Amino acid sequence: MRYLYYPGCSLKGTAVDYEESFLALASPLGIEIKEVEDWQCCGASVAKSVSKELSESLPARTLVKADKEEMDLLMPCSSCYQVHLQIVQKAREDTALVQRLSLGRIPKVKHLLEVLAVDVGAEAITRQVMSPLKGIRALPYYGCLITRPFPLGEESQENPKAMEGLIEATGAQPVSFPYKVDCCGGTLILSREKVALKLCGTILNEAKRLSPDCIVVACPLCHFMLDAKQRAVERESGEKINLPVLYITQLLGVALGLDYGKLGLQRALTSSKPLLQRIK
Repeated sequence: MRYLYYPGCSLKGTAVDYEESFLALASPLGIEIKEVEDWQCCGASVAKSVSKELSESLPARTLVKADKEEMDLLMPCSSCYQVHLQIVQKAREDTALVQRLSLGRIPKVKHLLEVLAVDVGAEAITRQVMSPLKGIRALPYYGCLITRPFPLGEESQENPKAMEGLIEATGAQPVSFPYKVDCCGGTLILSREKVALKLCGTILNEAKRLSPDCIVVACPLCHFMLDAKQRAVERESGEKINLPVLYITQLLGVALGLDYGKLGLQRALTSSKPLLQRIK
């Protein structure tokens, strides 16, 4: 399995632990990657507020690179994934755009979660497990971007199961969570902080009620909200939450027996030490 890897801005900054854990996990699972040369921001955060042309030209540039490399794109970031899928959809419907970009083919864009759940598969992951996570209750949270408006592979947009299958592959028990595709409020944190914290608080407080050992995510913005903003939510609600938030790559890496330091687990603001001590 070989992919052209587009990290996006988050995985080189606030979500560096996501990249660290993915890179540590890739080789054991047979995922070969080549990073997009001279990649640039996809514009997910502000490009649309500048111009429609800019918001389309940024991801289009990446498609051109993938076409030249004759490789499909792999993206861990849900925002990057959505933005690039939008330009792929437009290219499929607009032959003039394909001609303007001189595309020989329209590359596929895959979220890392799809690669892990479908291309690699739960069975292959189970065979690599060295430290089964038996007794661990892991709550999957997808967020609102990863399945909407485009389904994640063949997944249901309202009730995806990819992450549950990966959690089961580690030996852990996935916790059924009705709020798993609701918005965490991340895109509103700068412009409407109180609204963002209320949305995030709903996710965290409902998760806490189900008594999981951790929350598992596959989106940098969701991780930022649920982990970095957890203290702010506690101050707003007056309720202690103290739930560790792990990327799916970190959970898989722990089960595969990979070095915790290489998985970036020490970077989270909510400590996962109690959880890791139970596994050890």
